[in-house]
Parts: sequence; C-alpha cells; structure tokens
Amino acid sequence: MARKVILYLAESLDGFIAEPDGSTAWLSQLAATEADDAYQRFYAGIDTVLMGRKTYQRALRLAGSYPYSDKESYVFSTTLHDTDDPTTVVAGNVPEFVRQLKAKKGKDIWLVGGADIFTDLLKAGLVDQLIITIAPVLLGDGISLVASGISDVDLHLTQVEPLGQLTALHYDVHQPA
Repeated sequence: MARKVILYLAESLDGFIAEPDGSTAWLSQLAATEADDAYQRFYAGIDTVLMGRKTYQRALRLAGSYPYSDKESYVFSTTLHDTDDPTTVVAGNVPEFVRQLKAKKGKDIWLVGGADIFTDLLKAGLVDQLIITIAPVLLGDGISLVASGISDVDLHLTQVEPLGQLTALHYDVHQPA
C-alpha cells in the first residue's frame, strides 16, 4: 500500500488553526482526553513528519525540545540551515521532495503544518487525506488552514469521529484524473 500524506490538525469552529500571532494556546485549554487518545492512535501510524519553519520553531518553543524525535522529520525552509535535533532541513523543491518521499517504503506521512506548504502540496496533488479536529472555540481572527491560491478541491468525507466536545472530520482528497 502506498504511503499517504495526511494533514492532521485542530482548528477552531470558525476555521482558524492558530491565533493571529501563531499561538495555539487555546488548544491546551480544552479538556480533550478522547482527542488525545485519537492523536496517539494516529501518531502510531506514521513514521515521518513534515512541517514548515514557523511550525517547527513554534513546536520547539511550546515543547522546549523537538517533540517528534522518534520520527523521521523534515522542515522546509530557505532560511533555517541546521538544527540541534534529528530534523533534516529541506530548502529545495518541496513537491518533488515529497513525491520522492511518498515513493519510499514506510508508514504514512504527517503534514504537521504550514498553510503555505499544505497549499503547495495540495496544488501538486500530494496530500491524500485531511483529518481536521474541530474545537468548540471561536477565535474571531487568526491563521487560516489554507493559503490563498487554491480553488475547488474535491474532498470526500469518510468519517466523523466524536471526541468528547471535539469532532474529527476525516476527508480523502480526490485528485483530478
């Protein structure tokens, strides 16, 4: 079975993945035992993590150290050159790199974030699935899931997963033939 690139994240009910300053502190205020269990199941099914520089730096600030050191990890950046953890920095053609990564044997690949990287990979037809956990929070403003420049992406709802006060929506991305 081919590896899938899966965007897995939480967003507010009004469609933001972070506050305007990039903060996701609102997530830690939610009592989300069921969501935590779902995350652990998802995490066990991946062996590779992809993210942009801003997401990487935010993860380091929040966790104090790199939280995915047990996974093969890639950070896409043209300004970051070295890391103090097992992360590999990729500065070249992101879609081509991910295309090659998908062709290798392994478990699924988690696209942690960056709206720009998600949008670029979606445009390139390299995102296979979205798992979006909707949190019962209205932020009013913030960072959107998608950067501008995409239109008419065909998604197929495959599962609705109640997780206490949160709900995970699982979508397959239908690529044009």
